[in-house]
Amino acid sequence: MQLYLNETSPVARLVLITALEAGAEDLQLCWVDPWASPDALTEINPFSAVPTLRTDTGAAIFESLFICQYLLGASRKNTTVKWSDADDLPRLAVGKALMEMSLRNVILQRFIPQIESCELFLRGKAAIGRALTTIDRIFDAPPEDKAASFTIADLCLALAVSYARSKTPEIVVEKASSSTQAKLALWEKRSSFELTTPQALKARPQTLAEVRAGRK
Repeated sequence: MQLYLNETSPVARLVLITALEAGAEDLQLCWVDPWASPDALTEINPFSAVPTLRTDTGAAIFESLFICQYLLGASRKNTTVKWSDADDLPRLAVGKALMEMSLRNVILQRFIPQIESCELFLRGKAAIGRALTTIDRIFDAPPEDKAASFTIADLCLALAVSYARSKTPEIVVEKASSSTQAKLALWEKRSSFELTTPQALKARPQTLAEVRAGRK
């Protein structure tokens, strides 16, 4: 299997952490700049977006949650991350929406010079703030036992708050509760989080084993 990704995408990081937790050791990592629309990516994904997974059969899966579901289904080990059941989908929706909204605002800043006058950007900031204000009631700390399981909703919520803090720290400080920030600090101590920060991935490891080894 081949995973097309870049170092900074939060949705690609969601897939990469899932792969680490699921033990998808045969995963090859293909580093691309989706904004450059490289042929290697557009040949399998006409939208030139990351993450994109190319399976062993040659099929391509585009959306991050679908890729996570595929990796978890294909795993032959008892993974620490589990797919969310129907009752947990509302939490998953909040985490994914917060992640996507934060990413959209980052993209808007890249292309719109007078960003503070952009209504779409301002609406995004307001939505991020509202989500962070109420997120603590559905946001759980990671299990104390590193071998204990958690759901994809837990992971998505943690990554969404982490990404929001990296891009809009002032909103997180103002809107997120101290409890939310304390829970996030615990998540970020998990090895799969530490190994997949943009800084940790600067060397662009070629395999999941290299990511796990933390090669520089």
